[in-house]
Amino acid sequence: MLFRIKPANGSLERVPPNWEPRELELEKYLITKEDSNIQVMEDSVFGEPLLLVSNQVRTQAKKRADIFALDRAGNGVIIELKRNTGRLGVETQALQYLAEFSKYRGESFFRKFSSSNGVSKETVFRFLGGKANIDEINTRSRIILVARSFDETVFAIGEWLSSKGVAFRCISYFPTQIGEDRFLSFSVEFDRSLESLYPLIFNSAVREPGIYWHNIGNAEQSWWAFLVAHRQIATGFDNAPGDQGEKILTRYVSGDKVVAYAKGYGAIGYGVIEDPGTYQLIPLGAPGDVAHGQKRHRLSIRWMATAHKLSDGLSADEIRRQFNIYHPVSTSVSMNTSDGNRLLEELSKRFGNAK
Repeated sequence: MLFRIKPANGSLERVPPNWEPRELELEKYLITKEDSNIQVMEDSVFGEPLLLVSNQVRTQAKKRADIFALDRAGNGVIIELKRNTGRLGVETQALQYLAEFSKYRGESFFRKFSSSNGVSKETVFRFLGGKANIDEINTRSRIILVARSFDETVFAIGEWLSSKGVAFRCISYFPTQIGEDRFLSFSVEFDRSLESLYPLIFNSAVREPGIYWHNIGNAEQSWWAFLVAHRQIATGFDNAPGDQGEKILTRYVSGDKVVAYAKGYGAIGYGVIEDPGTYQLIPLGAPGDVAHGQKRHRLSIRWMATAHKLSDGLSADEIRRQFNIYHPVSTSVSMNTSDGNRLLEELSKRFGNAK
């Protein structure tokens, strides 16, 4: 919801929506590309990375489900979009899709979806960080509804579904137009995600250190040289406080090992996070703003091994063949520890030159 501040008395006046996106138009806005082959959902809207499996997929009953996706745990996610208010019955429609799609698990999931939609095992493993068991793909499903607003009866059904083990979330959107510019805002209206999907963590230090891919974003030699020289990793997104870029960097804990990835070049080095408290958002135009307003979220890292040139990187194909690790789909993806340690050893042999 958007409000205008009245100049006369400073009170709030609700701004009505002045354009109405159609459902297919809204769907288009919510889907983005990580690279030329992989489509994902806009994680700044959903609050988590989601891999697009299929959109407008026809069911056995000849109906069309809006979006079917996978989350980071390999769980199926039914996403239904409504142009206006989500009322009683929309969740029943989503449940019908969930019941049908949840039948496809493990190998049958790929037989069902890979041929027509291009969601191969490699794509899924890249998204999941190469740590998934095929038999566990799509063994648990959940529902996300997106609408302009929601009737409270939908929330009541959501409470009941969550008590039966079906995670349920409602996201509202608000469209507005100012001059020639159109805007969409999103907010979570109702969320009953299962604890197993979203564990409650009071202190990030509770998590054991792991091994992660981190996409440097700009696959340019000058950018990589800057990151190495200043001992930093970076993200962008909205380049604003609290956005997805900040969340990614502040999720790292002391002892995390981070493998730098450059698109087209592969693994170009790795380092260790020693103090997550060094996170900062570089001011626009500051001396460190070498990416011209982009990639301004920064976190200090102690580089252990770095390639002098991007072209010296260990290619994605070679990493997959030698270590059974798939290159990342999104900015930060965890790796299997044993495979990741073998990759770190190889990077140390090749690039063990960091000071």
